[in-house]
Amino acid sequence: MVGVYYDAMLTYAFGPFVLDPAERRLERGGRPVPVPRKAWQILLLLAEAGGRLVSHEMFRTKLWPNVVVEDRTLTVHMSTLRKALGAGPATDIIETVAGAGYRLAVPVRALSRAAAPPQAAGGSPMTDTRPLAVRTFSTGDLGEGDAYLGVGIADAVTTVLGGLPGLTVSPAGTVEDLGRARTLGLGYLLEGAVQRNDAQLHVSARLIDVASGHTQWSEQFEHPQTDGTALQDVIARRVATSLPQLSAVDHGLDSYRPRAAEAYFLQLEARANLKPFTRLPLMKALALFEQALALDPDYAMAHAGLASTYLLMASTAMLRPLQVDEAMPMARRAAERALALDEGLAEAWAALGRVKMEYDWDWDGAEADLAHAVALNASSVEALATFGQFLSAMGRHDEAIEAMEQARRLDPRSVETLQHLGIVYWMAGQADRALDAVNDSLKITPESPRAHYGRMMILDQLGRRDEAMAERLVTLRGLTVAEGLAEHVEGLLRSKGWQDAMHVWIGLLERTNRWEGAAMQWMAAGEPERALDALDHCIKARTTYLCFTAQNPYFRPLHGHPRFRRILQALRLDRPAVPGGQSL
Repeated sequence: MVGVYYDAMLTYAFGPFVLDPAERRLERGGRPVPVPRKAWQILLLLAEAGGRLVSHEMFRTKLWPNVVVEDRTLTVHMSTLRKALGAGPATDIIETVAGAGYRLAVPVRALSRAAAPPQAAGGSPMTDTRPLAVRTFSTGDLGEGDAYLGVGIADAVTTVLGGLPGLTVSPAGTVEDLGRARTLGLGYLLEGAVQRNDAQLHVSARLIDVASGHTQWSEQFEHPQTDGTALQDVIARRVATSLPQLSAVDHGLDSYRPRAAEAYFLQLEARANLKPFTRLPLMKALALFEQALALDPDYAMAHAGLASTYLLMASTAMLRPLQVDEAMPMARRAAERALALDEGLAEAWAALGRVKMEYDWDWDGAEADLAHAVALNASSVEALATFGQFLSAMGRHDEAIEAMEQARRLDPRSVETLQHLGIVYWMAGQADRALDAVNDSLKITPESPRAHYGRMMILDQLGRRDEAMAERLVTLRGLTVAEGLAEHVEGLLRSKGWQDAMHVWIGLLERTNRWEGAAMQWMAAGEPERALDALDHCIKARTTYLCFTAQNPYFRPLHGHPRFRRILQALRLDRPAVPGGQSL
């Protein structure tokens, strides 16, 4: 463990909690309470202090030795800890001492592990914690211009419910029918249909108990088109009050009402256009979010969606419709504006964390924001997957796999999640499981050039050249920028050999600014100096996946090279890894 020392023979009891540092376990009433890594370190320092003040300087010294972090990073981690503990203004057990630090506001007892309260086999009686899924609502006779309402309203209800503690919600569109819901082990399924009549918006919805197939309730919801947000909230509230695990929760489902009703529908349509992960819908999403904000500049959800849009526009996977030095600052501003208006938006925290991870290379700030996004909405596949990638990049492979597998459980048909899961397994040295994840994505989209490209990279690194070349040719045939190149590469392979074919392929990667791919392929071709040249280009261009540089299996032979060490220093990735993926 790094930075924080503890007595392995002690546990700490405070309020309803028991903290066992040696087992890295926090329990409340015999039930485990998940706490992200930095938040755990903060809690341990507070418990060890026994109610005494822990200063800001002490936290910085213990948690970030020899690293300068902004003051806000500690504040965000503290907020994440409070969220994990379930503390609110009336019950907060952590006291803020303005300008000085923090302390536990309840008595703390240090106990020998032998004398600690026995762990209850099941703790307090478990409530029903089976997950909920929301099907994309059908749109029936709605015109093509209103077809987005089916996925839009289902998504909006899912987002609202995902922020409720005690409930796990799979994204809209995860399941097509009751049989699939049973296969995934879901507890409840919400489905519905959307209609528009005159000035009214109608949704018929029903909640199904998956195990029995019985309908718990079936209702009609109707609101004027001028109040789409109210319709979203009333459906979410009806679901929340029906689930036993939420029966004691104060649901407080009153989302922000934009000044103009049209702004709500514009941001719903914009979000529907983010889903295809292609350039033209992405550009349409940008215009729609901007229109929504022109109608209501204080619409936090639209600002958060705009941040997500700019992040995609800066992605090398999208061939960057907007230059990174323009897109990333705009993503940051949009996320910060969203949080200034509503600090509870997980999407905005996740977007801000991605800016810090992919553009600033501010690893401590990224961890704070991404962990907080997951704490706010543990059902957010985007937040979990981004946090999983961060953990992988930091060498915390067990934690990374856990986060990514949770994202897969929530949405097992997300191609993006499966491909990123493949990367995380690969970085962890589990190439077979990485290939399994990529193969699963190909079952969903067999013609995906991106998935074939991922398979090729893993196979090349494993030395399976023939299989990798087959994937390379499939990738080339699926790229619009490579018309006819597959045949040329295949001909070179037969006439001049593998090395010449690789040079032509790598030339394409460099011409299309895929410098990370070029660096890996130069390593596969046995030309490390040219790989280092490509990595230098990556640094200048701030390419999307640079965060994995220290963990990438291709680059392990370079770790002793002076140029590679300078690259890691530029990325601030030259800090020692946490041994064995420990949490402290």
